[in-house]
Amino acid sequence: MTAGAAKVFFAGTHRVRRPEETWAVVEPVLARYGVTRVADVTGLDILGVPVMMAVRPLARSLTVSQGKGQTAVLARISAAMESIELWHAENVPNPLSHRATPAAELGLPYAVAGVVTGPGSLVTEQTPLDWVAGIDTGNGRAVPVPWPLVGLPPPVRPWTPPGFLWSSNGLASGNTRAEAALHAIYEIIERDSLSRIPRGAPWSYVDPGSLTDDVCAPLIERVRAAGATVTITTVEGRFGVPCFAARVWSPDFPVACGGWGTHLDPHVALSRALTEAVQSRLTGIAGSRDDLPAVYQRVRLSTENLVEPDAPTLSWAEYEPSGPGAFDDVDTELAWLSAQVREVAGTGPLLVDLSTTDEFAVVKVTIPRTLFDAEYLHTGQ
Repeated sequence: MTAGAAKVFFAGTHRVRRPEETWAVVEPVLARYGVTRVADVTGLDILGVPVMMAVRPLARSLTVSQGKGQTAVLARISAAMESIELWHAENVPNPLSHRATPAAELGLPYAVAGVVTGPGSLVTEQTPLDWVAGIDTGNGRAVPVPWPLVGLPPPVRPWTPPGFLWSSNGLASGNTRAEAALHAIYEIIERDSLSRIPRGAPWSYVDPGSLTDDVCAPLIERVRAAGATVTITTVEGRFGVPCFAARVWSPDFPVACGGWGTHLDPHVALSRALTEAVQSRLTGIAGSRDDLPAVYQRVRLSTENLVEPDAPTLSWAEYEPSGPGAFDDVDTELAWLSAQVREVAGTGPLLVDLSTTDEFAVVKVTIPRTLFDAEYLHTGQ
């Protein structure tokens, strides 16, 4: 069951397989990756937007992964694949291409300082590092990537030079490597865009009631009909790709829960933001995720009240998306996005293929000179 490059599914996400076909591939191998259960938690909330959770009891990082989507099968795939992605990052199958080798000896097309992600870095071009083989998605050339940027740490963390943060940013899966690469790149662009917003900067709002499409408009109507408030804001980034932030709040769970989405198709970007906001809310309601902040203290205090903004808002018709719009196949889309990344970051996205089967792909992508403010983006859900 090999997937091609042409997209065949467009409802809230772009895929080269229909969701039912993807689930038929994924479900039989869940046990191989330690996933024991994929549970439907949609009914724990009043909003009715599909959210699932995948359970992996022997995980070295998160034992519970969430998934969301326009339909139950999309949410089920999302949860299962997020858990499978983490398994691959915990059990990187790739051998080291270089051991204890300074970046200065490798002729890299990027400065190692551009991929250092933590504070107080002691990493220089002369620091001996372990490396994994990757490729530049723009030109296909082999490029070494520092090992700490590829995997997630085992329970006893190995020593690494201060400067690298263990992170799942850029870890993604897909029906094909190109599809997985696109999801990873969009995530990195989304987080870079959000991390560069000055604290306290005014938001540019979009009127949720102005949507008339077949995907986002029914989703917004479903959430608002349940008595929840929805806000949508646009996010201006460096890469020329539409990006949105969404927040959902209701009196029965008085915590403003956020979600973000990025995609060349603005409807897909917005759908991702909206469904992620609902997923974030259900994560708090279910209380099952390992790294959950103290959400229920905020529920008890009921100190938040998210209301429709008084600031000027754009209608969806007035919103002018950046970029060329959606592509019909993932290879062309990846080529355009890789060129855009190179123009901004100075090199194409650096991809390490972690796949352990031919049926689907898992990748870890790094883009030098991008930001990920985890504290800002993950605080309070």
